[in-house]
Amino acid sequence: PQLSSRHLAYPFQIYCRMAPRTLRSSIACAAVASASCTVAALGTSSARARLIRGVSYGPVPLKSQVGSSELPEDDWFCDEAVPMWGLAGRADLRTIRNMGANMIRLYGNNPANDHTNFLDEAWKEGLSVAPGMSDYPYYQQVGENCMAKTDFNCFSQVKPLYEQNLRNGFLTMRNEYHPALKYMNILNEPDLKMPSTADTGGEEGTRQMARTIISAFDAMLQAEKEVGVVGPLINFTATFSYAICSNCGKFSGKPALGQIWRLDDAMHHPEAYGYTPKNDILAAYQTRFVHSFNTQNPATDLKLQFLDDYIATFPSMPVYIGEYHRVPGNQ
Repeated sequence: PQLSSRHLAYPFQIYCRMAPRTLRSSIACAAVASASCTVAALGTSSARARLIRGVSYGPVPLKSQVGSSELPEDDWFCDEAVPMWGLAGRADLRTIRNMGANMIRLYGNNPANDHTNFLDEAWKEGLSVAPGMSDYPYYQQVGENCMAKTDFNCFSQVKPLYEQNLRNGFLTMRNEYHPALKYMNILNEPDLKMPSTADTGGEEGTRQMARTIISAFDAMLQAEKEVGVVGPLINFTATFSYAICSNCGKFSGKPALGQIWRLDDAMHHPEAYGYTPKNDILAAYQTRFVHSFNTQNPATDLKLQFLDDYIATFPSMPVYIGEYHRVPGNQ
């Protein structure tokens, strides 16, 4: 299979309208929800076609927690949700595109559902799609989740689910990834879930968090291999919170950086984290992985709190903002 085009051999210029000045680096940046960050490769006229402006999409059509708790699932890119996103209904995808977005991020994901129609509709609207694996195999699957049963080794839980995703819309009839797909999120905010004390507890919790991600990443690579994926490949990410990880080994006073450093170390030394991969996860990490994080902090915080150290430590690894919620502030 061809390698993805994650790494473009150009420096990037980041224009954050939230920030007081222009930043230059070799990272990629995307803002979802209501933030606005754009990315352009310097010296290339085609860069503007690759600008990422995203919206996080979870349109729960209920106004109470009781009603929300009665939803059978939160997979909003399946056919049952067509009245929300389809042109015959509320036409959310068209509305999102008309707002100026070109990417949509998703959360719930039932691999038994077919997602072809959503991906087709998004592609017609000019929207890239960034789905994610749900929390189900990690800690929600009763009696079989990888937190409870396999000591944070999530390979056996994640592989069959991602195989279903591939067969139910993620791949075309030619076994190529659907052209609308851009990123696959292995897990949203793993540092708050696997385990919930990863940021605030001891070092072992951070290692369990890293083992969760590298084993799930390995499982997705194995699923690709067994299904026979060909053609251009999509990128993967694991979106961390903007919490400070006190025992991640580095950056103990900086938000999100410690978690990213711990994951990077695990990708390079998986056996030290109690995991032996079936695939070359380091090669895939170096060519197909993009870091990401969620934040509620104002943009003026990000350069000193995150970007300066990130650029110095991971100069060739792209990063993007997966959620930006500054509801009470000026976004």
